[in-house]
Amino acid sequence: MRPRISHIALIAALTAGGALAQGAEETVDLGTITLTALREAAETLRTGVSVTVVEAEDLRDAGDIRLSDYLSRLPGVSMVSSGPMGTRSSIRIRGAEPQYVAVYIDGIRVDDATEISPQFDFGALSTSDIARVEVLRGSQSSLWGGSAVGGVISITSLAPTEDGLSQTVAAEAGSYNSSALRYSLAFRDERVEAGFSLSHLKSDGFSAYDTLPRSPGLEDDGFEAVRLSFSARYRLSDALSLGAAVFAQRSENDFDAYMADSTVNSQERRDFGARLFAEYEAGNTSHLFDVTRYRISREIDEGGWLSSYLGVRQGVSYQGTTEINPALTLVYGAAWQEEEVTNPALPGGASTRTAGVFGQALWSPTEDLDLSLSLRQDDHSEFGGQPSGRLALAWQAADGLTLRGAASTGYRSPSHYELYGDPTWTIAANTGLNPEESRSLEIGGDYDFGGENRLSLTLFDIRIEDAITYQSCPYDPLTWACLPGTTNVYENEAGTSKRRGLELSGEARLSDSIGLSFAYTYVDASKPDGTRLLRVPRHSLAVTLSAALTADLSARIGVQHLAGRPAEFGTALADYTLVNAGLGYDLSESVAVSLRVENVFDEEYQSVPGYGTPGRAVYLGLTGRF
Repeated sequence: MRPRISHIALIAALTAGGALAQGAEETVDLGTITLTALREAAETLRTGVSVTVVEAEDLRDAGDIRLSDYLSRLPGVSMVSSGPMGTRSSIRIRGAEPQYVAVYIDGIRVDDATEISPQFDFGALSTSDIARVEVLRGSQSSLWGGSAVGGVISITSLAPTEDGLSQTVAAEAGSYNSSALRYSLAFRDERVEAGFSLSHLKSDGFSAYDTLPRSPGLEDDGFEAVRLSFSARYRLSDALSLGAAVFAQRSENDFDAYMADSTVNSQERRDFGARLFAEYEAGNTSHLFDVTRYRISREIDEGGWLSSYLGVRQGVSYQGTTEINPALTLVYGAAWQEEEVTNPALPGGASTRTAGVFGQALWSPTEDLDLSLSLRQDDHSEFGGQPSGRLALAWQAADGLTLRGAASTGYRSPSHYELYGDPTWTIAANTGLNPEESRSLEIGGDYDFGGENRLSLTLFDIRIEDAITYQSCPYDPLTWACLPGTTNVYENEAGTSKRRGLELSGEARLSDSIGLSFAYTYVDASKPDGTRLLRVPRHSLAVTLSAALTADLSARIGVQHLAGRPAEFGTALADYTLVNAGLGYDLSESVAVSLRVENVFDEEYQSVPGYGTPGRAVYLGLTGRF
């Protein structure tokens, strides 16, 4: 039977980084707790869906600067990057493109509405102040609304992990004249939890444009970012808590034009997010109210051609959770959201609004069986109503064995650019666009052999209909102008695109001091006409070997292999293998030093034709906790 966990108590325990006591003797390992899979705290094995939970310790041990690099090694996840830190970095889940992945930071939706197809650019997001990441795979619109077609990524900033006042200072420097600094301050007592983090990242980078083999002497494309995050929670009583979360980031980066080096292209980006919330528990019911706002601005200079983009998303939501009895819990709520966009195509701005209601029943008819059914109805200001749903099952079939399955639907709303067009490029408005719709199926199993030895297998199938695609006009070959009476436009494409495959992951304890983990994903992704979707590898494998060499010295070696990528516009993309390695040494209980090497064998590869990737790079870091 699925145990219900007090949301207020859970958040306190999550920030402590320990286990949550449920009774006099029972505890729950918080590494197995998810908040996104059911919008209610639950053990991952009892949700029936595929979710991966990443803790701050996992990120710290891996040592990646960009979060997207770490995510790319998780089951079902792949990443495409167009150069060094700061340039575009896109995440795909189960072969579903970035516009089908809903991304949240501290409960704030951060997809960029100014994009042609709204998506979150991970290129400027580092791992420096992240406490937790949850990656939920499969269509999840019934709980998380539009765009959650391939899945959801929920990111939580650092928060207090111990009572009293604590501080952390971290510094790292290395190749490409890179440096990273972070300071965090946290305080916690019986009523107050507050955390503050300030980080600075700078790198000269390498050329975003490059060839294979690499071309020496190209101009470097640098990056610099300052990020501030703050969170606080105050318990007015055992039943009522008030809280807030704020983050702000300012970043600047250089970039190159497609298939050409450039010394004049640059971007300034500003991100700001804020959330106010109240949690109240009364008997068997908990209530969560929140207000969110996200603002992103981008100023792009392409050799004197200036473009400005501004997107604002604000929302209000309510969620209630009622435990009817120990076997049945209801989760329900309502949300309202408004998106406003101003860009070169819409200099006067445009806005859309979405209102929705959802409900979910969590039923455990036996101690070993958990079922969930969720339904949602959204109403969009342009295209009207859109339903979605999900049914999931988890069965503890035997000691250590969980069998699970889920069937769900999802959708993506047309973007402002797709709806209203762009006169500059003779793209006509098409306010008659329908939302894209998805159907997602998965079955899988998890087996715990004991002794930190685990294996997980999932088969999945995602199908998308009414995909919104760009349709170009017939044009005059001399002037490149559309022929009279024709225009470019975005339209719903007939047919169904398919993304199907499997995820296999596991962990093994080879000895008391040596551990092995791996994640393999196979994806067959095709368009309605049967041709393969671009930038989706057929095979991806990540293997990590970690060892505690002494009480104070640890080592880590990771191998990542991608194979079977389709050719892109006539350019073949070769398979490649990357090897990363790292050492960590505790100088004392509060001070640690780290050494890591990326791309140990200096592999030359590209994830996008014509865009560079890093060679061998070495970084030395120092962390102090007080």
